Amino acid sequence: MPTQKRTGEAGVDGRADPRKVFTEAELKAALLPAKEVGPKARAYDVTTGLSGLHYADGDWGSCAPGKEAREELARLRGNSAGQTVRPFPGAIEDEDPFVHVSLVSMPVERAKRHVALRRQLNDACPRVTVDTEAAPVEEHHTAGKLADLGDEAIVESTRTTGGDEYDGIARHKVEVRVGGVLVLVNAGTDKDVAVLAAAKAAAHVRTDLYKTS
Repeated sequence: MPTQKRTGEAGVDGRADPRKVFTEAELKAALLPAKEVGPKARAYDVTTGLSGLHYADGDWGSCAPGKEAREELARLRGNSAGQTVRPFPGAIEDEDPFVHVSLVSMPVERAKRHVALRRQLNDACPRVTVDTEAAPVEEHHTAGKLADLGDEAIVESTRTTGGDEYDGIARHKVEVRVGGVLVLVNAGTDKDVAVLAAAKAAAHVRTDLYKTS
């Protein structure tokens, strides 16, 4: 994705119907165009459907303080559309660069609740021990606010320690709320790409769905 500064963008709270829910077809049409990831980028694995929102890296199951948040998140559902964009055509192996973007639509209050629950889960489970075939590893979870993106935004980071091949590697996911649409972006270990893609995707939600500049 071309490097550039992220510009501040307002959301749509107070200007859009808080009960508005978009269809899967509308969400699909508003997905981030592949060319905005890179001039040679292509979109793969385009999906639509009723989406559960309990997405996350890692294994949260052993964290008892996060149980209520996990269970409530699993019940939050909404119309969705998503796709994986590969900056380089044909580079589709797991280790190759990618940007996955999902749009999920629901009433505004439910979308707000989702963002709050994601923060709660990360705060409740900053460290989670996960058994693996090799040896137990420890996941370190954080959720930080991002300014000037939509109505509210967070970046979730998961860093694994424990001496296996993933020791010290951090993965990042960005979540932006624009009205009642959640923009969920995953670019693996590249935080800057995830944030920039989220800014671009949120701009399309605002202009293509909510029809605001």
